[in-house]
Amino acid sequence: MIGGRGAVAAGRPTGRPASISVAGVTLDTSQRRVVGDALRHDVPLTPLQTAVLAHLMSRAGEVCSRQDLMRDALGYPNAVGSRTIDVHVATLRSKLDGALRIRAVRGVGYALERPAVTERSDDGE
Repeated sequence: MIGGRGAVAAGRPTGRPASISVAGVTLDTSQRRVVGDALRHDVPLTPLQTAVLAHLMSRAGEVCSRQDLMRDALGYPNAVGSRTIDVHVATLRSKLDGALRIRAVRGVGYALERPAVTERSDDGE
């Protein structure tokens, strides 16, 4: 199988960085776990959950189509109509318990929201 699920599931290198951080949450792709102050404990992930979350985190703030996630994160070239991504995202949302917000973009896919940057005024306003 070339570029298929086997490459991700077997834990072979996929060209992803060893870790990705967004909003104080870090995904360790080699250990397949998420850590951060907003989490009660380290969160273990499956290889496919790791691939999906890595793709979303590396494009935080951008909309990722289901087709792009299937192709780029999971290695499935033609998976039109599959609910696989929806299932993985639902599981990730549950495991992350609000530490990161994965927003559904109806009819398109998903986006990992970047946290809002709040500006503080030094003059007390």
